[in-house]
Amino acid sequence: MSVNSLRKLEQILFKGLPSLIAILGGLFLLLSLFFWQEASMPVLPGVFAEEISVPLQFFKLGTELINIEVNNFLLFQNFESLPPILDSKFSLIYGALIVSLLGFGLTLLSTLKKMYFIGSTAGVIFFFTFTVINGLNISGLSTNYPLIILLVGTIIPLVFIHFFKTHWDLSKRILVILPSFILTLIVLLYFAKVNSAQLFLSENITLPVAFLAVLFMFHIGHAVVSSSSIFLIKLNQGLKLKISWHITILSILYFFLVLFTLLSIMGEVNLPFPTLPPSLLFLVSGIFGYFVLEYKISQTEQIFDHHLVGKSFYLIGFAMTSWTWGKAIYTFNEPLIEFFNHTFLYGQIALTLLFFAYLLTNFSSILNSGGALEKVIFKPQHFAYFHMRIGATMLVVILIIFANGVIATQLTAASANLYADYNYQIGNLRNARILYENSWMEYFKNDRAKNTVAHIYLEENQNSSALRHLEESFDYAPNVPNILLISSMLHKSDKILEAIFYLEKGLEYYPNDPKLLNNLALLYSKINKPDQAIAALENISTSKEIKISNTIALSIKHNLTVPENMNLGVDKITKINQLALANKLGNFADFTLDTKNLPEQFVIKSSLLRNQWTNQAVSDFEIDLGIIDSLVKQNQTAYEERNYWETKVIRSHQGNEIDETLKYLSGSTFSFPNHAAAYHVMAGEILASQLDFEKAAIDFKIAAADGYKEFKPFHLAILYFSGKIEEALALKEKQQVNFPSWMEWDENGALIQNQQVKYYQILKTFHQSISSKIIKSLSELTDSELKSELAFFVMIHKAHSLKKDDFESLEQILTNGDNAVWTKEEFEELTLALLEGKSDIKSDKVSRIIKPNLSLIRNSYLTPLVMQAVQKEEDSLKKYEILQEAIQFNKDPILWMAFVKESRINGLGNYGTKAVEEMAAWLSNEELEKLMMENL
Repeated sequence: MSVNSLRKLEQILFKGLPSLIAILGGLFLLLSLFFWQEASMPVLPGVFAEEISVPLQFFKLGTELINIEVNNFLLFQNFESLPPILDSKFSLIYGALIVSLLGFGLTLLSTLKKMYFIGSTAGVIFFFTFTVINGLNISGLSTNYPLIILLVGTIIPLVFIHFFKTHWDLSKRILVILPSFILTLIVLLYFAKVNSAQLFLSENITLPVAFLAVLFMFHIGHAVVSSSSIFLIKLNQGLKLKISWHITILSILYFFLVLFTLLSIMGEVNLPFPTLPPSLLFLVSGIFGYFVLEYKISQTEQIFDHHLVGKSFYLIGFAMTSWTWGKAIYTFNEPLIEFFNHTFLYGQIALTLLFFAYLLTNFSSILNSGGALEKVIFKPQHFAYFHMRIGATMLVVILIIFANGVIATQLTAASANLYADYNYQIGNLRNARILYENSWMEYFKNDRAKNTVAHIYLEENQNSSALRHLEESFDYAPNVPNILLISSMLHKSDKILEAIFYLEKGLEYYPNDPKLLNNLALLYSKINKPDQAIAALENISTSKEIKISNTIALSIKHNLTVPENMNLGVDKITKINQLALANKLGNFADFTLDTKNLPEQFVIKSSLLRNQWTNQAVSDFEIDLGIIDSLVKQNQTAYEERNYWETKVIRSHQGNEIDETLKYLSGSTFSFPNHAAAYHVMAGEILASQLDFEKAAIDFKIAAADGYKEFKPFHLAILYFSGKIEEALALKEKQQVNFPSWMEWDENGALIQNQQVKYYQILKTFHQSISSKIIKSLSELTDSELKSELAFFVMIHKAHSLKKDDFESLEQILTNGDNAVWTKEEFEELTLALLEGKSDIKSDKVSRIIKPNLSLIRNSYLTPLVMQAVQKEEDSLKKYEILQEAIQFNKDPILWMAFVKESRINGLGNYGTKAVEEMAAWLSNEELEKLMMENL
């Protein structure tokens, strides 16, 4: 290989690669600083649900407007402090990068001049000793074998090349030193007796590398001032401007910037203006320092012969410092962060001040001359550059003393954190907890350590110990994650007022913190202070989606008006709450949520299905039924199964599958006996909406026996008119529920007759009655509104048994008069749909009743449709099955006669005979004989 090719290779290896790693390190440091600063202490919004009652269906029976109520869910999001997360993969990547950089650094060490090489070799030994390499426990606990093997694998090649292969270029040296170093580490890791030896080395090498980083930070201590001075000097060549003033102003400004930054992080002053983060200043100094490096190398005596070695050392130091400082921020190792902050600022303050003094002392007389002073700026006549560095070192010592030697404490705590991190990542939680506790006792500004201790105690079910540590954290070093955690623990222990105290006090330390305000608002809601809750949410300036979602939920919960600007939420949780609002108001939402691609989280998934299907169902019933059945069959808690089962009931009802809905409710009473009473009430209300007072009353009676406590006047009326008068009176006395206002009794205890009473007396046996009897009762009603309503019921339930004169009478009632809501065309279309199965329905009103796209046998109480299904079916056995299913619900005489007929056709006459015997219980002998003569 030619000389030029070798030089290019050296440039790539020792300048290009370190530059790339340094650039990546700088980017990582910036990302950690601005985006990942507390990534290891996750605070995420959790979701919990609260139930509210909303109307599923409204139906009208005379003057009574009744709604069937179901539960919907309001989703609330509260911030929770989760157990700390440490990324082992990142630690291993960091360790690999540091090993690579150390390999390059060792190669460069072999090029140093003799005495400097000997000193540097001693430094390498010292460095490896501090890596706690003996902790690999090879051939025993903490033996010296690992250190001896490491030194043999690194020092011997280094010494050999330095003394015997001085003519080798850098590319040859690295081919020996780097593989030898890496191979030695591989051997050590192979024979190591600790868990995850790679992780052990990656974590424990961090602190020794931090010492190297400190040396680099001191090296660039005056980089900003020196680079600015050189830049101004070069600009002033030939101009002879008074740049001494510019340099003075820049130096003073920068000096006070770093000084005030130090005082700020020490808590000595409360500045009215912001300061820059030290890590950001470091990146600026590191970049500026590289452009000064060439001048420094060429003008001062160096410990190496080639400029490339110096530049490569610089880039390696920059890379190590960037990655290690970034790691400290990324893992939120606060003692190590503060150690870097302090040492960097010490160096900046001391070297900035001394370099400024050095510059003015040596060059003040010629600084404005316009000459090429940059060529001699590090070759002073009076105040030597070496002496300047000695003075700066003394000033650094003074600053350390001024800060009470806090860096020693920071180092001790940082070291404990690093070893604790290793134990935490391998699952040795007990050791990790002890180390974190010791670390926090050393240095209170150590939020993750205390947070981790609390979470580990919670993991160990030692809640009192966790609470004690969180109280200590609040007393000495309060932080948002720990405040959230302690308030959450107190809330779970039903100590809501104490939880509120910590959140309110926390807002004194962190004014308008969105997480604290959000959780405080939810706790205010718990103690019924809705106005304060809404006010707290209004003060949140960030987390807008959570703010909107929680504001909607709290407003609904406390019956407050939802602010107009709260309809802007587009996230799923907000939409679920908006559905709950629409359902509570009885409105259709102007959007629908996808019920096929459901989220994984149970509380969101179940709430989405419940609220969406309560509002409206847009998918095919069979598809939705398949979805909910698959969820019901999952291995889950009883609550989750019941939740899905209730949603299945709602979806069936919304699909007008009344038969299936009643079956599901009946099954629910057996599967979930603790909630059977509510299911019986819902079933009774659905039956009442279908005018089956008899079965409705039975369900209400069972619900009362099961301890249902929320009966309404309407329920008592159904019980009374169904013949269960004693049960109705008993509930009135026991639950202090009054009968409807239209039910009054005279002094003899007899119910006073009125049009509403007459109407209910007709409805109580509506399905059991023959149509001629109902038509006669219809003519006896004088209230036009009740008459119109009953006429409509006769049409949709009894059209199959009406005569031509009956239709004309019903048409007259429904299409004429002040209460007419039907046109003659609509009535005609309804008649054809009920009797002939007309499917191309033009009227929306008729379409909503008939729903021609749905099954004819979905609701056994729509007798005309059931009879249509029987007529269309050619198979006699299937006809029998349809009728057998329908008579389980509906006692319509014509329907039962059709069942008797089909049972005889299919050779099942005994069932028909039994059915006739049952009919005798609600029909007179004359009515029964007439029906048999006309239908059999």
